[in-house]
Amino acid sequence: MSDVNRVILTGRLTSDPDLRYTQSGRPMLRFDIAVNRRWINPETGQAEEEVTFVPVVVWGKQAETCAAYLRKGRQVAVDGRLRVRSFETQNGDRRRVTEVVAQSVHFLGPKPEAVEPEPPAPEETYPEEEVPF
Repeated sequence: MSDVNRVILTGRLTSDPDLRYTQSGRPMLRFDIAVNRRWINPETGQAEEEVTFVPVVVWGKQAETCAAYLRKGRQVAVDGRLRVRSFETQNGDRRRVTEVVAQSVHFLGPKPEAVEPEPPAPEETYPEEEVPF
């Protein structure tokens, strides 16, 4: 039996997405979504809420499409896989991050107007899988 690594989430963008390009010119977009969970506490009868912030990475043409249409507060549905990666900060500290690598991103809610994303400065290119965030 094969292991399954699949995540389906809906949430709202916590900030505008960040589009960058690898050294080979491959588009890569990153954004965070806030995923809310609401329930009634059986002991108190009070409504409670928990918010989880989830980083999402989108690659290729879909990254450019997302950059054109997504803005802070927009609701999305993300279907992808979990990935844990480590990186080194500018201070030399090692960090680990768990993120969703999106296979598909569905825009929810009213359709906004497309906005042309600003291209990154030429020096902002990174090797594949090493884009710092």
